[in-house]
Amino acid sequence: MIDLILVGYGKMGKMIESIIDPNDFRVTGKFDVSNPVSENLKDKPNVAIEFSTPASVIGNIEFLASRGVNVVCGTTGWYDKAESVKAIVEKYGTGFVYASNFSIGVNIFFRIVKEAAKLLDKYPGYSIDIEETHHTQKLDKPSGTAIRIADYLIESIRRKNKFSSDEPSPEEDSINIVSKRIENVVGNHKVVFESNADEITLEHNAKSRIGFAEGALLAAKFIHGKKGFYRFEDIFTSI
Repeated sequence: MIDLILVGYGKMGKMIESIIDPNDFRVTGKFDVSNPVSENLKDKPNVAIEFSTPASVIGNIEFLASRGVNVVCGTTGWYDKAESVKAIVEKYGTGFVYASNFSIGVNIFFRIVKEAAKLLDKYPGYSIDIEETHHTQKLDKPSGTAIRIADYLIESIRRKNKFSSDEPSPEEDSINIVSKRIENVVGNHKVVFESNADEITLEHNAKSRIGFAEGALLAAKFIHGKKGFYRFEDIFTSI
């Protein structure tokens, strides 16, 4: 049995709670902006699943690590501080796993994109664009998932070495990410390869948040009792 707290009790936190198997997890606390974990945590859990905001995530991680709590982090918008977070995890000797997207389907999609990128590297006649669409409440733009897709493309396609955001005429060495925010859209990501002859589109469309919740709980089982700093997509096939 894993004692679990939810840090961020919005749509994702509630979805995670709704699918928990009581044979695997016991929820011992639920925290949000009106009930901050740093002020209200009493009993130490085994794992915290953190879906909060870019403004509060670093403080939450440091507080939880200082209390010896392992963390599954689904908040995005902090990856420029990844080395600082890694140092926090190492300082306190805890376990930490994060992802731009915990969806099992998205992590399969990442693998497909990586294989496609290896092929497209050989064909410079194809332009490359990423389109991402989310609900209007999503705070970061472009999405962490879109940035991760861009990273995978840049790793394998030698003519591309950076990404741009909503640029009408991106530079030749840049992959453009177009971001849209529309009511009631869970999450959609497309990678479009286009030449004068044809167009190839890879697409992942999330129908609900349940895929994210399932992946976060898989990550919680993985990180329970472990130490170290992990990225979910790196350990995905081993879970």
